[in-house]
Amino acid sequence: MRDIIYLFSWGIGWLYYKTLRFLRREDQNLKDYKISVIIPARNEERNLPKLLSLLEKQTYKPYEIIVVNDNSEDNTEEVARKFNVKVISLHEDPPEGWVGKNWAIWNGYLESGGDLLLFLDADVEPREDFIEVLLESYERYKGLVSCWPYQRFEKFYEHLNFIFNLGAVITMSSLGKEGAYGPVMLISRKDYEKVGGHLEIRDKVVEDFYFGNLCMKKGINVTNLLGGEHVRFRMYPGGFWDLLEGFTKNTSQAISSLSLKKVLYLLAWFYGILGSSFYDGVFNIFYLLFVFQLYIFTRKLGDYNVLDSLLYPLHFLFFLFVLIYSTVKGSFLKSVSWKGRKINVG
Repeated sequence: MRDIIYLFSWGIGWLYYKTLRFLRREDQNLKDYKISVIIPARNEERNLPKLLSLLEKQTYKPYEIIVVNDNSEDNTEEVARKFNVKVISLHEDPPEGWVGKNWAIWNGYLESGGDLLLFLDADVEPREDFIEVLLESYERYKGLVSCWPYQRFEKFYEHLNFIFNLGAVITMSSLGKEGAYGPVMLISRKDYEKVGGHLEIRDKVVEDFYFGNLCMKKGINVTNLLGGEHVRFRMYPGGFWDLLEGFTKNTSQAISSLSLKKVLYLLAWFYGILGSSFYDGVFNIFYLLFVFQLYIFTRKLGDYNVLDSLLYPLHFLFFLFVLIYSTVKGSFLKSVSWKGRKINVG
């Protein structure tokens, strides 16, 4: 009986894989859009030079680039002013009821003049044709187009996002849409104002998830794509504790926001993955089948290797630890921390 369950679970994994969509050339005739690129930036002096340099090289030039310095404690503002961009300075923490990133994005929107709004996290690394290719997808799908970049690694600890990356991709893109990808979001000013923008989700820590759902609720089409070769990023280059803090901020909130359908599908897949690794010893046919599946899956998502797939039980243990830690901080302590700022999630 367990054999049948594991095979069923393995099949769910391939259904997930089959439904993935990637950012790619669409051969669309592009209109002459005025694109406002809005970058919320708190303590991003290390990432901004690379992003702003890459934006200068885009084959499709944005109308304006706006960097919102979210009361940074480093030289974010000074770095931004070295480039030909508009800098908005927020020298105080966000008002009560606002999460920092949402407040920064909202202020960027208020100062923008484009007919399309492109929200970018400061750590994304777009290829020279990125905006052009993204616009081609926008021409095809309209509404909100979001993108999850390919994960680039430089240090060993970064591989610990193995399960988190899978979870983000599966929940947003596979077997029914939920939410949107926060690192890259493109939407028209008209649609943004129709849904109320980030004002409507001002207190949400997992703002991308809620913004995508808000758009769908208001009748705006949402398309979630994977970056593939067109856009990359390093999520947590600041070290292991940076990674742990980032995942702690999001994990329990993200999972608790999912629909029951998504949770059940995830549990069915994870049951097979975890159960097979302890079934008749570690090296059995089901374990190897899931190793193969995870390797095929994750090599599309980032700089993972076969060792990551072979050690997936350890990745799951780390995921469970972070989930418990995140739940304790969010449910009992009522707060999480990110970039030196305490965020109330009570």
